[in-house]
Amino acid sequence: MPVDIDGDGDLDLAWMSLQRLRVLENVSPPAHFARVRLAATKSQRIALGAFVKVTAGGVTQQDYVRLTDGFQSQVPLDLHFGLGAASKIDRLEILWPSGARQSFADLPADRLLEFTEGEAQPRASVLPRWPEESRRRAKAAFSSDLPADRLEGGSGPLSVKGTPAVINFWSPTCGPCIKELPALAELARTFAGRAQFAGVSVETKDLDAVKAMVRQVAAGYPQFVGNDALLRSFFGPDGQAPLPSTFVFDASGALRRVFHRAIVASELSALLDTFGDEGTSAAELDRRGARLHELGRGEEAMDWLKKALAADPDRALTNYHYGLVLAGMGKKNEGVVYLRRSIELDPGYWSAHFNLAALLHNKGDFRGAVEHYQEALRLKGEDLDILLSLGSSAGAAESAPVGMDAFERAVKVAPRSPVAWGAKGQFHLALHQVAEARRCFEQALALDPNDATARAYMKDVERIEKEEKPK
Repeated sequence: MPVDIDGDGDLDLAWMSLQRLRVLENVSPPAHFARVRLAATKSQRIALGAFVKVTAGGVTQQDYVRLTDGFQSQVPLDLHFGLGAASKIDRLEILWPSGARQSFADLPADRLLEFTEGEAQPRASVLPRWPEESRRRAKAAFSSDLPADRLEGGSGPLSVKGTPAVINFWSPTCGPCIKELPALAELARTFAGRAQFAGVSVETKDLDAVKAMVRQVAAGYPQFVGNDALLRSFFGPDGQAPLPSTFVFDASGALRRVFHRAIVASELSALLDTFGDEGTSAAELDRRGARLHELGRGEEAMDWLKKALAADPDRALTNYHYGLVLAGMGKKNEGVVYLRRSIELDPGYWSAHFNLAALLHNKGDFRGAVEHYQEALRLKGEDLDILLSLGSSAGAAESAPVGMDAFERAVKVAPRSPVAWGAKGQFHLALHQVAEARRCFEQALALDPNDATARAYMKDVERIEKEEKPK
């Protein structure tokens, strides 16, 4: 189901399978959008069946309000329209369930537009977003080459990088596991030299039963015993493994597929066959490098991204990723070069401007940082993180009007953010606007009484007020 889970204006993807609920975040470059919410007054309130037509940038789209779509799938009542490069809505028409029609012109893009049947104008507001500090940036803790205890004694890595690896978790008390073990053994023989197979038993006490089962149906590939540390690495803090589970890694050690069910031999065989045919395109090389960067493996990421640049030096996204890797490794000057190159190739990618601005700020080029934060803001729209960063750089660049404007906009975008109010208060205090600083810190503490930073600055305010009080 496509749905904007994090409130950033693009559609993410949530789906439920027989294995689990999964959520994929949309991280593609931003574009303009419209979110439409209807409230009927002459029929049921949620306006089921209402028909909406949107025209923007010469393109007309239409959709209608519904509760379900497809098989047993509930969808949001809000309607989402992607507008591409169009920065406003030329015309929006509504056919209400009652039969009434309304038409609106020149509406803003990148907003939640709330229409009430019969009212002349909608209410426009910025989408509520998840605070950046609340977002979990998951980094896989597991790896195909983690050390483990061998079933027959000794220890060693689950696999060695250089060829794809299939890591299967099983137990002799798991019926589906027992059924798939012979298929895994046959695949291990078929792909000998082209892929590595390893089994990991989560049964750690009755090892005689495990060994008997291996001799019976799973001989021919290495078997390990899953200790607590290994199971937590793959399955989280509680180490509870859904059985059977099979993890498939490519030759670089990047995770490519996870099966939380019994594998189908033909499916796994086809997947492993594809690994030999890929990895030559700049896009695929870049994808691998970017993924390794996310996992904190900078040196490996750099190797893949160098290959991607050799394949296509004018690929904007690869230059962007390479710049981030360089910056992360402390090579700031080189990082700036590649981020600038990325912007030359794709001036409309706000994230490149944002990261270049952050790098320039760290290098002490505050005016350059301000310029690129402003461009990121123009491309992305009102965004709390960009506004706070812009305000900080503007203050360092001694550009008080720009900084004050950024912080004023920040508290409008996120009026319930103690961070935004605290940052605005610090800016006022730096300008010796003590009364305004007090007001901001009081607001931050009203929202979060445990905000240690706001409390510390409030003490500074009280000290200054005491010093300046006429005697």
